[in-house]
Amino acid sequence: MIVNKWDVIVVGAGAVGSAALRAASEAGARVLGIEQFSPAHPRGSSHGHSRIFRHAYFEHPDYVPLLRHSTARFESLQRQSSTALLNRCGMLVTGRDDSAVVRGTLAAAQQWALPLESLDARALQARFPLFSFAENAIGAFEPDAGIVRPEATVHASIRTGLARGAELRTTDRVRSIAEDAAGVSVETDQGRERADAVIIAAGAWTSRLIPELAPLLEVTRQVQAWIAPAAGIDASTMPCWLFDRGSGQPAIYGLAPDPVAPAGADGSPSPSRYPKVAFHGSSVVVDPDQGAAPVTSTEVDRLLESYRSIAPRLAGAPLTAATCLYTMSPDGQFLVGTRRASTRTHFAAGLSGHGFKLAPALGDALVDLAMRGRTELPIGFLSAERFA
Repeated sequence: MIVNKWDVIVVGAGAVGSAALRAASEAGARVLGIEQFSPAHPRGSSHGHSRIFRHAYFEHPDYVPLLRHSTARFESLQRQSSTALLNRCGMLVTGRDDSAVVRGTLAAAQQWALPLESLDARALQARFPLFSFAENAIGAFEPDAGIVRPEATVHASIRTGLARGAELRTTDRVRSIAEDAAGVSVETDQGRERADAVIIAAGAWTSRLIPELAPLLEVTRQVQAWIAPAAGIDASTMPCWLFDRGSGQPAIYGLAPDPVAPAGADGSPSPSRYPKVAFHGSSVVVDPDQGAAPVTSTEVDRLLESYRSIAPRLAGAPLTAATCLYTMSPDGQFLVGTRRASTRTHFAAGLSGHGFKLAPALGDALVDLAMRGRTELPIGFLSAERFA
């Protein structure tokens, strides 16, 4: 007789995997997490010192209940871990008066009764004088948005899970997952483990473990840069922001300075004390096993030029730059649910560059599926079956 040592095995300990490890431990499960690198490593999508969280969601209004759930779970994790994870500095979304991004933000706020300010060009310029707005610009400002600290969040989730009895194995790669009538076998570089159910939260490596999803997942390289403002300009109270530039150009966005970012080893200010700027989306496809190529000066110059066109006094000197990975789905929406023809294998994939803020809800939903076979969280619109 085969004995399943674990109730749940979680593959990957990034944003979603660490949230699932926490949720499973809270539910009293015997849970093992397996991470091929170390938690919050820089090769995937759960690093970079800051991520945006917001609730008025232009991508799809059905995310809003999940966003509310996630923010509440971030808040409870702050309390449990005594770690500062959130900074509510607000979020500005702006574009021309026909911007689908701004219109979608306003519509989501109206549908879900979210606090949001609608701004015309004159109000935008008065409120945010360090930016340059077109005469036909419109905007939406969400005061309850801000930044979440990804590395701190991943580590806090893992600590909370371990304190409740979870186990985590690092530097161990999962090679295959096989489901049978009695459970799931997970083959790793260190041997085989058995569980009643498995959650795959492997990010850019998902298609290695669920090959049928490979046609729906494309891993791209994203460049981000920390940029100091011009001399004499104080950016410390800036919100997060996104400019929808239209005309086929990628949106450019910025993350607010982190007021509690620690100093460097030499006592110098952390780059995270300054705005982080990036384009949303990239056409550079990468193999996650090969890793993303280092950022070039040409890439930083291109980003700085675009930043300067909308915020000339903020676009001073680049301090440092880094890469992360987006795992894109065909429509930019997540793939979440139970593997086809399976009952014990559950996954979240294709988070398409906007997943960290939703990780707690995704982790909770996957644990529900693994332990109860269903979830009350509204994830149906994220089923991969929409591409069947």
